[in-house]
Amino acid sequence: MATTKCYRCKGDMIILGALYSGMRTSFRPQDSKFLTLETGDVMTKATMCRNCGVVEILGDVNKLRRLTSEPDAETAEFANTAVK
Repeated sequence: MATTKCYRCKGDMIILGALYSGMRTSFRPQDSKFLTLETGDVMTKATMCRNCGVVEILGDVNKLRRLTSEPDAETAEFANTAVK
């Protein structure tokens, strides 16, 4: 496994994990689309520096793009027929 340097202490980082508080932590964009064929939660993962303890949270940018972009043709058609 390739090691990544910590941006804070420049030490060898990274222990991969996730943040939990009862359930796995996710990110919900404030301006996400209302009608999608998937949940509005973007799953996150975290890394922690073994030297200084800084925690970095990373999210699924592909899902974020889907939630915040214009709907594709299939989703738009579904939304139009559901409203009628």
